[in-house]
Amino acid sequence: MAIKNIIFDLGGVLLDIDLNYCMRQMQALGIDLDAFKKKGMQTPIGTKAAVLGEGMVANGIMHLYQTGDITTEAFLEGVRKYCKEGTTREQVLEAWNSCCIAIPSYRLDKLRELKQKGYTICMLSNTNEAHWQEIVEKCFGGQAVVDELFDHVFLSQEMHMAKPNDEIYLEVLRQINAKAEECFFLDDSSANLEAAAALGFHTLHVETSKTQNGMVVAPPATDWTTTIESFL
Repeated sequence: MAIKNIIFDLGGVLLDIDLNYCMRQMQALGIDLDAFKKKGMQTPIGTKAAVLGEGMVANGIMHLYQTGDITTEAFLEGVRKYCKEGTTREQVLEAWNSCCIAIPSYRLDKLRELKQKGYTICMLSNTNEAHWQEIVEKCFGGQAVVDELFDHVFLSQEMHMAKPNDEIYLEVLRQINAKAEECFFLDDSSANLEAAAALGFHTLHVETSKTQNGMVVAPPATDWTTTIESFL
């Protein structure tokens, strides 16, 4: 069955990110990350925690924020409780958004090229309101660019579900009116890819850029933009 739909993860695939830098910024505010992940609101029973990146998941309050089950203000105030005294909302927001680096223009150009070839271009991302607002304005250059590039945008925060849970992939298929065998899914997380492949999606594990201190220090040895067409 021919591939008609290409579904892209955001962080690590289109957007260069540095999750370790973000965690260090959170720690600098006084947060004990191990305690932060274990205390407070927990990931719902029977639900796989939202994947942030290879080997990193969003437990507790972070999962609830990724799935849009708490507001940005509730998240920021919830995080502030784990910070040293005097930490402001703005400091928490800056630390939380520090993982978002940039989207190289050549990746956006490749999306345009694939769309011109007749593929339906989708995004499926585990993200949250604060990150999404930051990325739309500073990395894509505005909502108009997002609307131009993608036929469908699926965000965990709006869907109230997250990868790698089966329900989010099945909902994507329902909304784009497609079969899994007609879809090619790119992600940087093995867990997300394994879940999609089990449902019948064609998949590609994307190599991420090497990052350090919130900056890209080396591009991936093999970027998906140079190989994708050999899989379609």
